[in-house]
Amino acid sequence: MRKPLSLYFHVPFCARKCAYCDFASWPGREGDWRRYFEALENELKDWSEITDFGRLSDHYCVQTAFIGGGTPTLAPAEAIRTITDQSRVLFPFAEDAEITIEGNPGTLTPEKLAIYRSAGINRLSLGAQSFDDGLLKCLGRIHDAQQIGEAVRMARDAGFENINLDLMYALPGQTMEQWTDTLNAATALDVEHISAYSLIVEEGTPMAARVASGEAVLPDEDAVNAMQRAAIDVLARAGYGRYEISNYAKPGFECRHNRVYWRRGDYLGLGCAAHSMLQNCRFHNPEDLDDYLAGGQRLDRQRLDASDILEETVMLGTRTTQGIDFGLFSDADPVRLERLIKADLIAIEDGFLRLTRGGLELQDAVMLELLEVLGC
Repeated sequence: MRKPLSLYFHVPFCARKCAYCDFASWPGREGDWRRYFEALENELKDWSEITDFGRLSDHYCVQTAFIGGGTPTLAPAEAIRTITDQSRVLFPFAEDAEITIEGNPGTLTPEKLAIYRSAGINRLSLGAQSFDDGLLKCLGRIHDAQQIGEAVRMARDAGFENINLDLMYALPGQTMEQWTDTLNAATALDVEHISAYSLIVEEGTPMAARVASGEAVLPDEDAVNAMQRAAIDVLARAGYGRYEISNYAKPGFECRHNRVYWRRGDYLGLGCAAHSMLQNCRFHNPEDLDDYLAGGQRLDRQRLDASDILEETVMLGTRTTQGIDFGLFSDADPVRLERLIKADLIAIEDGFLRLTRGGLELQDAVMLELLEVLGC
């Protein structure tokens, strides 16, 4: 029986670098698009023949694929179709495989969406971020609020029945009213999935420079926590269940691809900066576009031992509302676990240890405590 495999394709091109972005993405490199997609095709073909982990196409069946970036929907849609078509030629795919493409609302057209659907892409993840035009401008986004709704309607017309909107809170100058307005605007579009993330100010980005200079003022910790709680409550009333710290879905529309990461399934990343985990071995491609185009692949191979696996299981599993198999804690100190239960930070139900709503707000601290309990 074939094992499940997930594919990730990184498309590192964008129209303009957002103020907060430290991802591997490059604007103004249109001249490299053709070379890059040829390199992606060659890497995919190489993987169909590589035997380091056994011949993947003989032992695995692709259950999910994710085309991320960057802004994949900026690139020629035919190049995206070529990659998905070649994937199906080289690897067996499950009939119900979830295949996602990330997109910016300002880059979509009916023609592109029709090509994506014809290529078997059945899930669209839109980087909406906010429905406030002033905040979108602050973030350096290339779209406005109106284009978000237009993109969703175009996607519906093209046949997409599984759409995600990415939203961001804790933005400079953002008020609670602006955040709840964004949440309400998103739910009014009746999409199937919403990801709601707190802004992380990454070193070296324009946003970090603005914050350091005082030009941009971030909400304080209490305001950030209040925004997260508002998201939980507003989205719950609209029928979205929280299944991971930052992810909410209508029943049956949880992102299968992301669940592979949280459950430590096997996944193969292709393209620059793409990471992989196969058979408890982690490795990645060069982050620099030119290094990747020069042929760099499969760097820093690390074989995970039992301790690494346990640590990752706790780190990733505590992000989900399902939690971790309680069997891992069979030899743990019950007194320390009981203290966490009495503090309403964890709960033990149906054979799983999970973080409570309060525990999820303190996930880093609770996760570290659980690792100590396990002796990690």
